[in-house]
Amino acid sequence: MKYAYWLDNIPELSKAKIRLLYEEVSSAEEIYYMLPGQLKRIEGITEEDVRVILKAKRGWDLDQRWFSLMEKGIGFVASEHSDYPEKLKYILNPPYALYYVGKLPKANQKSVAIVGARGRSAYGSEMTNYLAKVLAEHGVQVISGLAKGIDGDAHKGALAGGGETFAVLGCGVDVCYPTGHKYLYEKIIQNGGIISEYPPQTQPAPWQFPARNRIISGLSDCVVVMEAKEKSGSLITADFAMEQGKDVYALPGRVTDVLSQGCNKLIKQGAGIVESVEDFLADLDILTEMSGKQIDFRKNLLEKDELLVYSLTDFRPISVADLMEKTKMPIFRLLEIIERLKSMGLIKETFTNYFVRTILD
Repeated sequence: MKYAYWLDNIPELSKAKIRLLYEEVSSAEEIYYMLPGQLKRIEGITEEDVRVILKAKRGWDLDQRWFSLMEKGIGFVASEHSDYPEKLKYILNPPYALYYVGKLPKANQKSVAIVGARGRSAYGSEMTNYLAKVLAEHGVQVISGLAKGIDGDAHKGALAGGGETFAVLGCGVDVCYPTGHKYLYEKIIQNGGIISEYPPQTQPAPWQFPARNRIISGLSDCVVVMEAKEKSGSLITADFAMEQGKDVYALPGRVTDVLSQGCNKLIKQGAGIVESVEDFLADLDILTEMSGKQIDFRKNLLEKDELLVYSLTDFRPISVADLMEKTKMPIFRLLEIIERLKSMGLIKETFTNYFVRTILD
């Protein structure tokens, strides 16, 4: 692998040129020992490319650099190695190599990518957490991009479900981006892996994130877009998925919601609809024993007035004023019920005097 690591770290040699070399020779070690004349005979390789390759050989200590990578706890796998993810071999423009901390997704286990808006709604956050949690509980690997919003919710939900989750970054695997997700980054390493095609210490750059989306979809059996504006990076992931022949699903929303415009557009174009987790699991051929016992449990737990207030909450925030209007209750009685529902973990306050329903086991 040390030869492949060398080849992937020649900064002046583009990924396209590396693919040309690899398609011709299929071994980084063989490329390393090729003579200048042999390199020049490869179609598409220029004299400047040959000069760059020879210079890279002189300035690279194979054993020392490989040992330094291993010492940092960073894994490396290239296309020519058996550990390279099988699913990525068949996508357009596959990465020549991957770096990872933790582990790579299992090839024989279902994987679902969950992506969406950074500035998501409370509804999108709740539904993403729930979907990822249930998928994880059923042994499905959850893949996303560690970004703020839906990506973070997907990783958190998978971890809450006791499953494995994988984050594909648009920077080096040793660079936590966004920095506010440091704790989540560490948890993912313990329960899955951090993955990137970019060498360690590569800092985030805008152009790198759309490119990483093809890996998110490539590693997955299907892609779910939870919330997205009409022009969103999440839709790039969906486009890659469709190009790769993967199924795409979307969470529907109200036509007036900006964060649902991208999802509704995908559905109009033929994407699957996430109407219920049970149906989605059935589409994935995953058996589930989920039933309505959760609702029955809550009905038995709540008094009549409490059940009325609870039934009026949803995964979109509702205000105290709206609850007063719908229930016709005195404010003191309504606030008393709200506090009880909050203490039971059935609702939560997203911002002052606005409440959403939570999802329990």
